Amino acid sequence: MDSVTTHPFISFAPAMPQAARADTQAALVSFFQDFGFTARGDLERLAGWILGTRELSLSPEAALALARWRVEGWLAEVLGPSHVGPSLMVRGRAAFVLVGGARWGADVLMRTPSSLPEAWRRAVCEAVPMSAPAEMPCQMREQVLVLNPFMDMLRRWLRPAASRADVSPSR
Repeated sequence: MDSVTTHPFISFAPAMPQAARADTQAALVSFFQDFGFTARGDLERLAGWILGTRELSLSPEAALALARWRVEGWLAEVLGPSHVGPSLMVRGRAAFVLVGGARWGADVLMRTPSSLPEAWRRAVCEAVPMSAPAEMPCQMREQVLVLNPFMDMLRRWLRPAASRADVSPSR
């Protein structure tokens, strides 16, 4: 029986075109700019943190999904179990931007949350915006448009008070 040996560091994955790698990089840069990062070096380090050695094999959609997954995990650890839910990414990103987390550089997301200063973690937790109450269907009362309030006031004054109380005289 013949055996084939390959060098363990050679990848046989087909290389993606240069445009696809640029799209993936651009998608990740845009994602991290939403968190307030503007320095080119920070954006490249964060993209490298997400892509790792898979740069040639990830589509922009897959790279964004991986970035969301990693950042959501980081936010869940920073904010704690009380904030974990469907709106974790939105509310966590808002808190991160409000405390100016991007000023700390790319290292803030790449470090484990337990190694961050406790005061900073507490500030992020306090900056989480309150969630809005769920929408509830209800009946909106009829609104009456009064174009001339002085004429409406005069009409009310001249109309006898004994008219129907449940009907507005401005109708």
